[in-house]
Amino acid sequence: LAITWVRRTRFGGVWADGTDVPLNEESERYEVDILDAGGAVKRTIAVTAPAATYTAAEQTADFGEPQASIVIKVYQLSAAVGRGRPAAATL
Repeated sequence: LAITWVRRTRFGGVWADGTDVPLNEESERYEVDILDAGGAVKRTIAVTAPAATYTAAEQTADFGEPQASIVIKVYQLSAAVGRGRPAAATL
């Protein structure tokens, strides 16, 4: 499963060019939580770009078989804010 999202900014960003906003962080880092049906975190994937991969082997290790749909929460990490508020989706 290829997971992608559009990066946002927390501080002083203006979406002037319609494609990207300033990072305004020391580095670009994210954590993607994979959740079970009850909302418990099954796996956290750390990445340094707005994309992550959740393989069939990882899904089998976490759930016993590859899944038809996955619930995720994506967190942008920040030195100032920490994990921040998540964006959630069912894929």
